[in-house]
Amino acid sequence: MNKSTVLMRASFLQLRPYLWSILGTIAISILANVIVSLSLGDNGENTQVSAANLLTVFLLFIGSVLPAGLFRRVMNLGATRKEYYAGMLLVYALWSAIFAMLNIIWLQIEIGFIRNYENTFNILEIFGWSQFGIVGMFVYQFGAYLLLISLLNLLFSGLRHVLGWVVWVVFIAAIPIFTSIPSLRHTLADGLQALLFNDSLLQGFGLTLLISLVLLAGGWWFTARRTIS
Repeated sequence: MNKSTVLMRASFLQLRPYLWSILGTIAISILANVIVSLSLGDNGENTQVSAANLLTVFLLFIGSVLPAGLFRRVMNLGATRKEYYAGMLLVYALWSAIFAMLNIIWLQIEIGFIRNYENTFNILEIFGWSQFGIVGMFVYQFGAYLLLISLLNLLFSGLRHVLGWVVWVVFIAAIPIFTSIPSLRHTLADGLQALLFNDSLLQGFGLTLLISLVLLAGGWWFTARRTIS
């Protein structure tokens, strides 16, 4: 078994409790909705968030739990920092692709079956990604999910470095600043529009991928200087 396979297996074992927790929460939520719907009778006005979209929250744990908790374990197994980070890039890309495909398949199930019984919100339609067809939906989602994971990877890879805490402070401070000042709020809205609501697949994916690469490069900078202890 090569080191990449070992790292992927170790990453899944690290994430498995979180995956089961999310699946359990979604199952309980669906069961509760079914019980309420049966109790009230007509469910035509009931609107739920897509189950696949809820499961996509798992990406938050991929981008945070792995860089925060897996590094030391992998180093103790004899891997180098380059091997660890290359493995993480593969894991990030794989999970981004899995959830992109999952949401596409689930949207078809919602349109063809579930929406006969209840209305659903789906991010593929909210963000306008469904306009690009199956391939376009996959590509745009892949870029957006990789961007999210890359940002979290940068933040959690730098937890043991002074500059990492600076990044955290800047990131946390930027949220209220950009949402409270009108001019900056418009800038933030325009940025989100370009990243997530872009009518051009090429521009949307290009921007998300470019920013992801920059963030991943920053994550590697912290990883290369990270201590094992």
